[in-house]
Amino acid sequence: MSDGAMILIILAALIAVPTVTVFTVLAVNRSVRNRKNAVYTGETKGTVSKIVDKGLDFPWIIHVKYCVDGINYEIKETAKLKSSPVKAFGIPIGQKKTFVLGSVQTGDTVTVRYDKNNPQKAVIYGNDGIMTG
Repeated sequence: MSDGAMILIILAALIAVPTVTVFTVLAVNRSVRNRKNAVYTGETKGTVSKIVDKGLDFPWIIHVKYCVDGINYEIKETAKLKSSPVKAFGIPIGQKKTFVLGSVQTGDTVTVRYDKNNPQKAVIYGNDGIMTG
């Protein structure tokens, strides 16, 4: 095999391996979330108790308190974000990250879906990264 062909194979592998890895992780994450949405059929309202911003290199964490059958629970989830362009005179100059849930602040009410057999297992409904509308 020639040196040129070997270099092309190496470069293709350097591109393919991380790409396949990222798509695999995303597929597994989506599968886990879909399974939770299927199993967590109980639904209640929860109150956002805290939103933690740990800085640019770390995700936002949303803490939600909710009550099922008179027992209080708290969950925390990484907030899923969506990007929207920031424009000056119609020219994109950057992007702004916002919560997929919309404008959420401490004290706001969100929907919590939980496992009816084990209410401490729950997810914040709508915080799955799937943007609708």
